[in-house]
Amino acid sequence: MSGTLALVTVILSGVVYHLVQKTSGATRPWGMLSVAYGAAFVLSAALAVATGAEGRGVARQGATGLLVGLAVFGVEAGFFFVYRSGWPLSTTSLVSSLSIAVLLAVLGVVGFGEHLSASRVLGLALALAGVVLMARG
Repeated sequence: MSGTLALVTVILSGVVYHLVQKTSGATRPWGMLSVAYGAAFVLSAALAVATGAEGRGVARQGATGLLVGLAVFGVEAGFFFVYRSGWPLSTTSLVSSLSIAVLLAVLGVVGFGEHLSASRVLGLALALAGVVLMARG
């Protein structure tokens, strides 16, 4: 899959995801998440078979898959409850995404030795200011 097609997939899926999370009438996310993970499992398993994924490769990825699954669960349950607590659709994703971007930039520098240019530091500062302004309403 090309980078552009992958990015379009992320964007369109993200829009659908947030619209469904915000408009779901459920008061508890567990049933919805069970169906969502069942659908994701079936689709992932079908793609693994269709692309010839090796059993040994899948087994070696178990710990990584477990961590991704726990993280995704936290993100999805978190968004569910954030929306139920009254956060608006127009800012919730932006505030969370910018906050994640800033934290990952710091972790990239500290944990992976990545370089931040002066313009990137300025961009992060502006993004942080934007998060603060968006969170204030």
